[in-house]
Amino acid sequence: MNAPLVADLREEMELDCHFDMGTEELYAVKWYKDDQEFFRYIPSRQARTMSFPVPGVHLAPHSTNCSLVHCKVRLRDLTRDHSGGAYRCEISSEAPAFRLAAETHNVTVA
Repeated sequence: MNAPLVADLREEMELDCHFDMGTEELYAVKWYKDDQEFFRYIPSRQARTMSFPVPGVHLAPHSTNCSLVHCKVRLRDLTRDHSGGAYRCEISSEAPAFRLAAETHNVTVA
């Protein structure tokens, strides 16, 4: 996972998650801030992406880019009080394995 240690509140912040599923099939990629889900990508669904309201997290329009090997999101309108925290990318595989992998990075907004 790529995330800045310190994000400039005057700019957009990019979060990028790369993964290798090996022989397993990707079920979903989920993004969280402080354990609250704010974005989901499920390639097998017709509506592949969903976003959820989380304080301090505002997806930049048309800025998500997800595939079977990575998922990138860009956040805008950052604030010192609400945008900093623990950002996590969580990857899950399809049946029958249903494996789960996650990585978390702490981001400070200044």
